[in-house]
Order: sequence, then structure tokens, then C-alpha cells
Amino acid sequence: MSSARLSIAFAFAVLCACSPEEPATADSALGPAHVAVVNGKPLPESVLRIYTLATERRNLEDLSAEDRDRILNDVIGLELLAQQGEKDGLTSSRTLAAQIELQRLQTVARAAASDYIEKNPPTDADLQAIYDENLPRLAGEQYKLRHILVETKAEADSVIGELQQGADFVELAEQRADGPTGPNGGEIGWLTVDSMPPSLAAAVQAMTVGSYSSEPVQTDSGYHVVLLEDTQRQEPPALEDIRADLASAAERKLLDEYISSLREAAVVAIE
Repeated sequence: MSSARLSIAFAFAVLCACSPEEPATADSALGPAHVAVVNGKPLPESVLRIYTLATERRNLEDLSAEDRDRILNDVIGLELLAQQGEKDGLTSSRTLAAQIELQRLQTVARAAASDYIEKNPPTDADLQAIYDENLPRLAGEQYKLRHILVETKAEADSVIGELQQGADFVELAEQRADGPTGPNGGEIGWLTVDSMPPSLAAAVQAMTVGSYSSEPVQTDSGYHVVLLEDTQRQEPPALEDIRADLASAAERKLLDEYISSLREAAVVAIE
């Protein structure tokens, strides 16, 4: 599964999840109802509904009269600005035309992704497969850490030297450490390997409880001297406790596979 395709599928899944279902309106049954006419151009009620869902996360019927008037004025303002932009020739801009086309692509793609997932929802077997795949990470070791973070390797070497001479780690962290954990004696708390920078994870996994790193550990934040206070085995959550997260992951995977199948069936010429 390529990271590029997974990123696309993930974006679709998030956007679909954030788009509430539009309630049935009279538009389809009685024709295109409108809520205002702006310089002779009707403003469809369906546009007001979609704008309300996007900005208020509510249905149009749930708004008070005051809120409905406010939302309607917002949409009328958008229509007025758009009409003026067209008069000023802004729609002839290639950049604006590209932005409009991108929005069209995103809107239709979101609808297609949502429709596919609705028709092909993940099964219990799909959720179980995702759960089993991630079980080693969910049940990994946890490490209780303190650290002394400094800017340079020379400072970190100096800290290690003081520790070797018997300095107390907590007191030294309060005196020497940069960053927000210094006043707390360098306390980080419980972390898993996945939640640490790779260099820090490698150093911690090689340590024994009660020891500190004999060499500075470099990350993007600076140089660390790390104390491993304790370890414990993390019990994995039950499948039912993380069913919603598993369903989201399964949907992303299904969309990724769907996009792959579309790509394989398509004729694409890169120019």
C-alpha cells in the first residue's frame, strides 16, 4: 500500500466523515426552491442548506429565525462578491479557474468516496484484521522516563560527567535542563517506542531500569541525557473499545484499494 495512495484515501475519509448528510428538501419534489433573488439571480435554498451544514454543523431547520437571517445574509454577501468578481473579469484568471476546478474535483471525489463506503462498509472481519495487524503496537512496552535536555553535545557530556560523579538526576535536571520539563526534574512520564523519536527509542530500549544514558541522545529538540525509571507491559485495548478507530482505519484501507483499482483500469498519460 503506497503512502501517496493512503494519504489520498485518508483525506477522503476525513472529509467524508466531516460532511453531515444533507436532509431531504422540497427542491427535488417541487423544483428548485430559492430563498432570495440577488440582482435577478435566484439563490437556491439548497445552497443555504449546504452552507449551514458547513459553517454551523446544524440543519437549516434547527436554526433560530435570527440565525437563519444571519446565515442568509452571509450567503447573499458571497453571491454579491462573486457577481462583482465576474464583472471585474476575475473568472478569466487561470489561477482562479484552476482553484474552481480543484474545488469541483474535491467535492465530486468526496461524494464518490462517501458513496463507495456507504455501499461497501467495512465488515467485522475487516476490523479484526486491522486489530490483529496493530496488536503488537497496541500491546507494546512502556517506559517511564526523565531527561535533561540541553542545546549542545558538550553540555550533555558535562551533565553525564556530573552524574558519574554522583549528582542527583532530578536536582541536575532542575538546574541544567532547557525546556518545560526542567522545573519538574526532567519528568516525561510513560512513553511507548512509537511515541519517541527513533534515536531516543533506540537508546531507551538498550538501557536497564535505574540507569541513565552514557552518551548524549540527539533529536530535533537538542541533546538528551535520559534516565529510565521503570518499565511496564501495556495491555492492549479490547476490539470493542476501539471499534470506531478501527472502522476509520478500515474505511481508509478500502478507499485506498478502490482508488488503486480505478487507477489500474484507467488510461493515464503523464505529460
